[in-house]
Amino acid sequence: MRSEFIEPPRPAVQANRRRDPSLGIWLLAAISLILPWIGVPMALWGALAVAKAWPYGWACLAGGMGLVVLDVFIDFVWAAQLAGRTDEPTLNRGGTSLLGRVAGVVIPIENGRGRVRIGDSEWIAEGPDATMDEGVVVLGVKGTVLEVGPIPKDQPLPSPKGASPP
Repeated sequence: MRSEFIEPPRPAVQANRRRDPSLGIWLLAAISLILPWIGVPMALWGALAVAKAWPYGWACLAGGMGLVVLDVFIDFVWAAQLAGRTDEPTLNRGGTSLLGRVAGVVIPIENGRGRVRIGDSEWIAEGPDATMDEGVVVLGVKGTVLEVGPIPKDQPLPSPKGASPP
């Protein structure tokens, strides 16, 4: 009997893999940290020099203010570029990952409010009245409150792992 080694399949590389900051980003961060430490004292010394009528006072004042303005510009441009990027858009928005999931009613939903269980967590739920142990589907999220509705009869949804049975 001949045995051959079969190499297991390798996981596919994710297209949106997180990248480490480049050297340029680190240099920009260092410059952004240093500019205020140079610009503010330079502007203060320039203001003192203008008040005492020393030569080059206006140049120091303008240069210091220019460095501070440059630092603010770098910070806002840099922050604007990095603010929208994320690998996980639902991070710190726990309820959004529950959209479409089936939940079991733990405390009956009466007058539009009750509690449901998904996995090992209980959530406050708002929606049409539902009895205990009835299944509902998560339709939306308002903060920490789930908006739920009845499971459609014509399209039964499979109960996800961890959800209470309907």
